[in-house]
Amino acid sequence: MEYCEELQKDLIEHKIYSAWQFIEYTQENINIANYCVNIINKIIDKLEIKTDRWQEEMETRFYDDTLKNGTKVKRLSIKQEDLPTYEIRVAGEKIDPWFLFDKLLRDFFQYSMNAFDSMSQIINAGLLANKEKKVDTVDIQMMTKTFKTSAWCKTSFPEMYQWLKKVNESKDFKYIEAINNRTKHTVNIANKLAMGILGSNNITKIGAFFRKNEQHDRVELDEQLKQTNQFMLDIWDEFISVFKEEYKKDKFIENRRHSITGVRQQICEDDPKQNLSYAYIKVEDNFDAMPEKIYLLLVKEDDNQIYGNESTFDNILVTGETNTDILGRYKNDQDIGDDNLLHYRTYVKDKSATGPQCLYEEQKKNITYSVMNPCVNLEIIKIGK
Repeated sequence: MEYCEELQKDLIEHKIYSAWQFIEYTQENINIANYCVNIINKIIDKLEIKTDRWQEEMETRFYDDTLKNGTKVKRLSIKQEDLPTYEIRVAGEKIDPWFLFDKLLRDFFQYSMNAFDSMSQIINAGLLANKEKKVDTVDIQMMTKTFKTSAWCKTSFPEMYQWLKKVNESKDFKYIEAINNRTKHTVNIANKLAMGILGSNNITKIGAFFRKNEQHDRVELDEQLKQTNQFMLDIWDEFISVFKEEYKKDKFIENRRHSITGVRQQICEDDPKQNLSYAYIKVEDNFDAMPEKIYLLLVKEDDNQIYGNESTFDNILVTGETNTDILGRYKNDQDIGDDNLLHYRTYVKDKSATGPQCLYEEQKKNITYSVMNPCVNLEIIKIGK
Protein backbone atom coordinates (compact mmCIF):
# COMPACT_ATOMS: atom_id res chain seq x y z
CA MET A 1 0.00 0.00 0.00
CA GLU A 2 1.43 3.30 -1.07
CA TYR A 3 -0.30 5.74 1.22
CA CYS A 4 0.10 9.28 0.04
CA GLU A 5 -0.51 12.95 0.67
CA GLU A 6 -3.99 12.73 -0.83
CA LEU A 7 -5.08 10.22 1.80
CA GLN A 8 -3.56 12.31 4.58
CA LYS A 9 -5.46 15.38 3.38
CA ASP A 10 -8.66 13.37 2.99
CA LEU A 11 -8.48 12.38 6.64
CA ILE A 12 -8.30 16.06 7.54
CA GLU A 13 -11.36 16.82 5.42
CA HIS A 14 -13.33 14.03 7.09
CA LYS A 15 -12.13 15.11 10.55
CA ILE A 16 -10.41 11.85 11.43
CA TYR A 17 -6.81 13.02 11.16
CA SER A 18 -5.75 11.19 14.33
CA ALA A 19 -5.99 7.96 12.29
CA TRP A 20 -3.01 9.07 10.16
CA GLN A 21 -0.45 8.34 12.89
CA PHE A 22 -1.66 4.73 12.99
CA ILE A 23 -1.57 4.39 9.21
CA GLU A 24 2.07 5.44 9.32
CA TYR A 25 2.76 3.05 12.20
CA THR A 26 1.09 0.11 10.47
CA GLN A 27 3.26 0.67 7.43
CA GLU A 28 6.30 0.95 9.69
CA ASN A 29 5.48 -2.39 11.35
CA ILE A 30 5.11 -4.06 7.96
CA ASN A 31 8.38 -2.51 6.78
CA ILE A 32 10.20 -3.80 9.86
CA ALA A 33 8.75 -7.29 9.35
CA ASN A 34 9.94 -7.20 5.75
CA TYR A 35 13.36 -6.01 6.94
CA CYS A 36 13.56 -9.03 9.26
CA VAL A 37 12.93 -11.34 6.30
CA ASN A 38 15.64 -9.66 4.25
CA ILE A 39 18.21 -9.92 7.04
CA ILE A 40 17.33 -13.55 7.76
CA ASN A 41 17.96 -14.34 4.09
CA LYS A 42 21.26 -12.45 4.18
CA ILE A 43 22.34 -14.39 7.28
CA ILE A 44 21.64 -17.67 5.50
CA ASP A 45 23.49 -16.44 2.39
CA LYS A 46 26.56 -15.55 4.47
CA LEU A 47 26.51 -18.94 6.20
CA GLU A 48 26.29 -20.67 2.82
CA ILE A 49 29.24 -18.65 1.48
CA LYS A 50 31.26 -19.51 4.58
CA THR A 51 30.37 -23.18 4.20
CA ASP A 52 31.27 -23.22 0.50
CA ARG A 53 34.67 -21.67 1.22
CA TRP A 54 35.28 -24.21 3.98
CA GLN A 55 34.42 -27.07 1.64
CA GLU A 56 36.77 -25.69 -1.02
CA GLU A 57 39.54 -25.66 1.54
CA MET A 58 38.72 -29.21 2.66
CA GLU A 59 38.99 -30.44 -0.91
CA THR A 60 42.64 -29.41 -0.92
CA ARG A 61 43.26 -31.67 2.09
CA PHE A 62 42.34 -34.95 0.42
CA TYR A 63 45.29 -37.29 0.19
CA ASP A 64 45.83 -40.50 -1.73
CA ASP A 65 45.67 -43.81 0.11
CA THR A 66 45.36 -47.51 -0.67
CA LEU A 67 43.00 -49.97 0.97
CA LYS A 68 44.16 -53.43 2.09
CA ASN A 69 42.67 -54.93 -1.06
CA GLY A 70 44.75 -52.60 -3.20
CA THR A 71 42.00 -50.14 -4.11
CA LYS A 72 43.25 -46.61 -4.43
CA VAL A 73 41.14 -44.02 -2.61
CA LYS A 74 41.29 -40.41 -1.47
CA ARG A 75 40.99 -39.74 2.24
CA LEU A 76 40.07 -36.69 4.29
CA SER A 77 40.48 -36.44 8.04
CA ILE A 78 38.33 -33.85 9.78
CA LYS A 79 38.72 -33.11 13.47
CA GLN A 80 36.40 -31.05 15.66
CA GLU A 81 38.68 -28.02 15.41
CA ASP A 82 38.53 -28.26 11.60
CA LEU A 83 34.77 -27.65 11.43
CA PRO A 84 33.66 -24.26 10.10
CA THR A 85 33.03 -21.46 12.57
CA TYR A 86 30.36 -18.88 11.91
CA GLU A 87 30.26 -15.30 13.11
CA ILE A 88 28.48 -12.17 11.94
CA ARG A 89 29.51 -8.65 12.84
CA VAL A 90 26.86 -6.16 13.95
CA ALA A 91 28.04 -2.64 14.84
CA GLY A 92 31.55 -4.00 15.15
CA GLU A 93 30.57 -6.80 17.55
CA LYS A 94 30.80 -10.51 16.79
CA ILE A 95 27.32 -12.05 16.98
CA ASP A 96 26.32 -15.69 16.93
CA PRO A 97 24.30 -16.01 13.67
CA TRP A 98 21.95 -18.56 15.26
CA PHE A 99 21.10 -16.06 18.00
CA LEU A 100 20.44 -13.33 15.43
CA PHE A 101 18.44 -15.70 13.23
CA ASP A 102 16.23 -16.73 16.14
CA LYS A 103 15.69 -13.15 17.30
CA LEU A 104 14.77 -11.87 13.82
CA LEU A 105 12.38 -14.74 13.23
CA ARG A 106 10.52 -13.90 16.45
CA ASP A 107 10.62 -10.20 15.52
CA PHE A 108 9.12 -10.97 12.12
CA PHE A 109 5.99 -12.51 13.60
CA GLN A 110 5.86 -9.94 16.42
CA TYR A 111 5.84 -6.98 14.02
CA SER A 112 3.39 -8.74 11.72
CA MET A 113 1.03 -9.07 14.68
CA ASN A 114 1.74 -5.47 15.68
CA ALA A 115 0.56 -4.37 12.24
CA PHE A 116 -2.88 -5.89 12.89
CA ASP A 117 -3.09 -4.11 16.24
CA SER A 118 -2.19 -0.85 14.48
CA MET A 119 -4.92 -1.46 11.89
CA SER A 120 -7.32 -1.81 14.81
CA GLN A 121 -6.17 1.61 16.05
CA ILE A 122 -7.00 3.01 12.60
CA ILE A 123 -10.51 1.59 12.90
CA ASN A 124 -10.84 3.00 16.39
CA ALA A 125 -9.66 6.52 15.50
CA GLY A 126 -11.01 6.72 11.96
CA LEU A 127 -14.35 4.94 12.13
CA LEU A 128 -15.51 4.74 15.74
CA ALA A 129 -14.27 8.35 16.14
CA ASN A 130 -16.29 10.03 18.92
CA LYS A 131 -17.29 6.56 20.11
CA GLU A 132 -13.72 5.30 20.14
CA LYS A 133 -12.41 2.94 22.80
CA LYS A 134 -9.46 3.88 25.02
CA VAL A 135 -6.29 3.61 22.96
CA ASP A 136 -4.49 1.39 25.46
CA THR A 137 -7.26 -1.22 25.30
CA VAL A 138 -7.29 -1.60 21.52
CA ASP A 139 -5.86 -4.57 19.63
CA ILE A 140 -7.13 -6.83 16.86
CA GLN A 141 -8.89 -9.23 19.25
CA MET A 142 -10.64 -6.42 21.09
CA MET A 143 -11.75 -4.72 17.86
CA THR A 144 -13.04 -7.99 16.43
CA LYS A 145 -15.05 -8.59 19.60
CA THR A 146 -16.42 -5.02 19.50
CA PHE A 147 -17.70 -5.44 15.95
CA LYS A 148 -19.03 -8.91 16.68
CA THR A 149 -21.00 -7.90 19.76
CA SER A 150 -22.05 -4.32 18.90
CA ALA A 151 -24.87 -4.06 16.40
CA TRP A 152 -24.12 -0.39 15.70
CA CYS A 153 -20.62 -1.30 14.51
CA LYS A 154 -21.90 -3.95 12.11
CA THR A 155 -24.62 -1.76 10.66
CA SER A 156 -22.47 1.38 10.47
CA PHE A 157 -19.45 -0.31 8.90
CA PRO A 158 -20.51 -3.63 7.34
CA GLU A 159 -17.52 -3.89 5.00
CA MET A 160 -15.06 -3.47 7.86
CA TYR A 161 -16.97 -6.06 9.86
CA GLN A 162 -16.54 -8.52 6.98
CA TRP A 163 -12.82 -7.66 6.73
CA LEU A 164 -12.31 -8.38 10.43
CA LYS A 165 -14.22 -11.62 10.09
CA LYS A 166 -12.11 -12.67 7.10
CA VAL A 167 -8.86 -11.92 8.93
CA ASN A 168 -9.82 -13.91 12.02
CA GLU A 169 -10.87 -16.89 9.91
CA SER A 170 -7.68 -16.80 7.85
CA LYS A 171 -5.13 -19.60 8.34
CA ASP A 172 -2.32 -17.11 7.78
CA PHE A 173 -3.53 -14.82 10.55
CA LYS A 174 -4.12 -17.73 12.92
CA TYR A 175 -0.55 -18.91 12.36
CA ILE A 176 0.88 -15.43 12.99
CA GLU A 177 -1.19 -15.09 16.16
CA ALA A 178 -0.31 -18.57 17.41
CA ILE A 179 3.44 -18.45 16.86
CA ASN A 180 3.68 -14.90 18.20
CA ASN A 181 1.79 -15.73 21.39
CA ARG A 182 3.75 -18.94 21.87
CA THR A 183 7.20 -17.32 21.56
CA LYS A 184 6.17 -14.12 23.33
CA HIS A 185 4.34 -15.53 26.33
CA THR A 186 5.41 -19.17 26.75
CA VAL A 187 8.69 -20.46 25.34
CA ASN A 188 10.56 -20.55 22.06
CA ILE A 189 10.01 -23.26 19.45
CA ALA A 190 12.66 -25.58 18.00
CA ASN A 191 13.60 -23.80 14.79
CA LYS A 192 16.28 -25.42 12.64
CA LEU A 193 19.07 -23.67 10.77
CA ALA A 194 21.80 -26.11 9.70
CA MET A 195 24.37 -25.84 6.92
CA GLY A 196 24.92 -28.96 4.88
CA ILE A 197 28.54 -30.03 4.43
CA LEU A 198 30.22 -32.61 2.22
CA GLY A 199 27.13 -33.36 0.16
CA SER A 200 24.37 -32.99 2.77
CA ASN A 201 21.61 -30.41 2.30
CA ASN A 202 20.93 -27.22 4.25
CA ILE A 203 18.01 -27.37 6.69
CA THR A 204 16.02 -24.20 7.38
CA LYS A 205 12.73 -24.87 9.13
CA ILE A 206 10.33 -23.24 11.56
CA GLY A 207 9.71 -25.72 14.35
CA ALA A 208 6.49 -27.53 15.14
CA PHE A 209 4.48 -26.51 18.20
CA PHE A 210 1.24 -27.44 19.93
CA ARG A 211 -0.90 -24.59 21.28
CA LYS A 212 -4.50 -24.47 22.50
CA ASN A 213 -5.11 -28.06 21.37
CA GLU A 214 -3.97 -27.32 17.82
CA GLN A 215 -0.89 -28.82 16.19
CA HIS A 216 1.22 -26.54 14.01
CA ASP A 217 3.59 -28.65 11.93
CA ARG A 218 7.20 -27.94 11.07
CA VAL A 219 7.36 -25.83 7.90
CA GLU A 220 10.04 -24.72 5.46
CA LEU A 221 11.37 -21.35 6.55
CA ASP A 222 11.56 -19.71 3.14
CA GLU A 223 8.08 -20.80 2.10
CA GLN A 224 6.46 -19.63 5.34
CA LEU A 225 8.20 -16.25 5.37
CA LYS A 226 7.23 -15.55 1.76
CA GLN A 227 3.65 -16.64 2.39
CA THR A 228 3.25 -14.57 5.55
CA ASN A 229 4.96 -11.54 4.04
CA GLN A 230 2.70 -11.60 0.98
CA PHE A 231 -0.35 -12.10 3.16
CA MET A 232 0.55 -8.98 5.15
CA LEU A 233 0.99 -6.88 2.02
CA ASP A 234 -2.27 -8.10 0.49
CA ILE A 235 -4.36 -7.73 3.64
CA TRP A 236 -2.97 -4.21 4.23
CA ASP A 237 -3.95 -3.09 0.73
CA GLU A 238 -7.38 -4.61 1.23
CA PHE A 239 -7.75 -2.91 4.60
CA ILE A 240 -6.98 0.54 3.19
CA SER A 241 -9.55 0.05 0.40
CA VAL A 242 -12.23 -0.93 2.91
CA PHE A 243 -11.26 1.85 5.30
CA LYS A 244 -11.55 4.48 2.56
CA GLU A 245 -15.06 3.35 1.68
CA GLU A 246 -16.20 3.27 5.28
CA TYR A 247 -14.80 6.57 6.60
CA LYS A 248 -16.47 8.53 3.79
CA LYS A 249 -19.76 7.86 5.57
CA ASP A 250 -18.70 10.48 8.17
CA LYS A 251 -20.11 8.61 11.14
CA PHE A 252 -19.58 9.80 14.73
CA ILE A 253 -17.55 12.92 13.88
CA GLU A 254 -20.01 15.55 15.12
CA ASN A 255 -18.55 18.73 16.65
CA ARG A 256 -14.95 17.96 15.75
CA ARG A 257 -12.62 20.91 15.21
CA HIS A 258 -9.15 21.40 13.81
CA SER A 259 -8.62 24.94 15.04
CA ILE A 260 -9.46 27.55 17.62
CA THR A 261 -9.89 31.25 16.92
CA GLY A 262 -6.68 32.04 18.76
CA VAL A 263 -4.74 32.54 21.98
CA ARG A 264 -4.64 35.89 23.73
CA GLN A 265 -1.61 36.53 25.89
CA GLN A 266 -1.47 39.62 28.09
CA ILE A 267 1.92 40.48 29.61
CA CYS A 268 2.01 43.16 32.32
CA GLU A 269 5.64 44.17 32.67
CA ASP A 270 4.95 46.34 35.73
CA ASP A 271 2.92 43.70 37.54
CA PRO A 272 3.47 40.06 36.45
CA LYS A 273 0.57 39.01 38.65
CA GLN A 274 -1.69 40.57 36.02
CA ASN A 275 -0.34 38.34 33.26
CA LEU A 276 -3.09 36.44 31.51
CA SER A 277 -3.22 33.84 28.74
CA TYR A 278 -6.18 31.93 27.35
CA ALA A 279 -7.27 29.98 24.30
CA TYR A 280 -10.62 30.93 22.81
CA ILE A 281 -13.15 30.33 20.08
CA LYS A 282 -15.66 32.83 18.82
CA VAL A 283 -19.29 32.21 19.72
CA GLU A 284 -21.53 30.55 17.14
CA ASP A 285 -24.99 32.17 17.29
CA ASN A 286 -25.07 32.17 21.09
CA PHE A 287 -23.29 30.26 23.82
CA ASP A 288 -26.39 28.38 24.99
CA ALA A 289 -26.97 27.04 21.49
CA MET A 290 -23.44 25.67 21.13
CA PRO A 291 -22.90 21.89 21.51
CA GLU A 292 -22.47 20.26 24.91
CA LYS A 293 -19.16 18.75 23.80
CA ILE A 294 -16.52 19.65 21.27
CA TYR A 295 -13.60 17.51 20.11
CA LEU A 296 -10.39 19.36 19.32
CA LEU A 297 -7.24 18.35 17.46
CA LEU A 298 -5.09 21.18 16.15
CA VAL A 299 -4.31 20.65 12.47
CA LYS A 300 -2.95 23.09 9.91
CA GLU A 301 -1.91 22.85 6.26
CA ASP A 302 0.78 25.33 5.27
CA ASP A 303 2.90 25.34 2.09
CA ASN A 304 2.31 21.63 1.45
CA GLN A 305 3.27 20.91 5.06
CA ILE A 306 0.72 19.41 7.45
CA TYR A 307 1.04 20.11 11.16
CA GLY A 308 -0.85 18.18 13.81
CA ASN A 309 -0.66 19.10 17.49
CA GLU A 310 -2.46 17.90 20.57
CA SER A 311 -4.60 20.53 22.28
CA THR A 312 -2.85 21.16 25.59
CA PHE A 313 -5.35 23.79 26.77
CA ASP A 314 -7.24 22.92 29.92
CA ASN A 315 -10.03 25.31 28.99
CA ILE A 316 -11.30 26.86 25.79
CA LEU A 317 -13.03 30.21 26.41
CA VAL A 318 -15.90 31.35 24.23
CA THR A 319 -15.84 35.01 23.22
CA GLY A 320 -18.30 37.47 21.75
CA GLU A 321 -17.52 40.20 19.23
CA THR A 322 -14.05 40.80 20.71
CA ASN A 323 -11.61 38.38 22.27
CA THR A 324 -11.97 40.10 25.63
CA ASP A 325 -15.75 39.63 25.73
CA ILE A 326 -15.91 36.29 27.56
CA LEU A 327 -19.27 34.47 27.41
CA GLY A 328 -18.34 31.09 28.88
CA ARG A 329 -15.98 28.17 28.44
CA TYR A 330 -15.41 24.53 27.62
CA LYS A 331 -13.42 22.45 30.11
CA ASN A 332 -11.27 19.50 29.11
CA ASP A 333 -12.74 16.12 29.93
CA GLN A 334 -9.75 13.98 28.94
CA ASP A 335 -6.31 13.70 30.47
CA ILE A 336 -3.61 13.33 27.82
CA GLY A 337 -0.36 13.58 29.79
CA ASP A 338 2.96 14.36 28.14
CA ASP A 339 2.82 12.27 24.98
CA ASN A 340 3.21 12.47 21.21
CA LEU A 341 -0.06 10.62 20.62
CA LEU A 342 -2.71 12.70 18.86
CA HIS A 343 -6.32 12.70 20.05
CA TYR A 344 -9.45 14.66 19.35
CA ARG A 345 -9.50 15.94 22.90
CA THR A 346 -12.93 16.18 24.53
CA TYR A 347 -14.14 19.49 26.00
CA VAL A 348 -17.43 19.82 27.87
CA LYS A 349 -19.46 23.01 28.09
CA ASP A 350 -19.24 24.60 31.53
CA LYS A 351 -22.58 26.31 32.12
CA SER A 352 -21.82 27.48 35.64
CA ALA A 353 -18.83 29.78 35.06
CA THR A 354 -19.36 33.47 34.25
CA GLY A 355 -17.08 35.48 31.98
CA PRO A 356 -15.23 37.26 34.83
CA GLN A 357 -14.81 33.96 36.66
CA CYS A 358 -13.29 32.36 33.54
CA LEU A 359 -10.77 35.17 33.21
CA TYR A 360 -9.90 35.11 36.90
CA GLU A 361 -9.21 31.38 36.89
CA GLU A 362 -7.05 31.62 33.77
CA GLN A 363 -5.11 34.47 35.35
CA LYS A 364 -4.35 32.37 38.44
CA LYS A 365 -2.63 29.74 36.28
CA ASN A 366 0.01 32.24 35.14
CA ILE A 367 0.68 30.24 31.95
CA THR A 368 2.67 31.51 28.97
CA TYR A 369 2.00 29.74 25.67
CA SER A 370 4.70 29.07 23.10
CA VAL A 371 4.88 31.16 19.97
CA MET A 372 6.27 28.11 18.13
CA ASN A 373 2.94 26.31 17.70
CA PRO A 374 2.13 26.57 13.96
CA CYS A 375 -1.48 25.53 14.54
CA VAL A 376 -2.40 28.47 16.78
CA ASN A 377 -2.76 32.19 16.13
CA LEU A 378 -1.13 33.90 19.10
CA GLU A 379 -1.85 37.52 20.02
CA ILE A 380 0.55 39.05 22.56
CA ILE A 381 -0.44 42.28 24.36
CA LYS A 382 2.26 44.01 26.41
CA ILE A 383 1.23 46.50 29.09
CA GLY A 384 3.51 48.89 30.95
CA LYS A 385 7.13 50.07 30.56
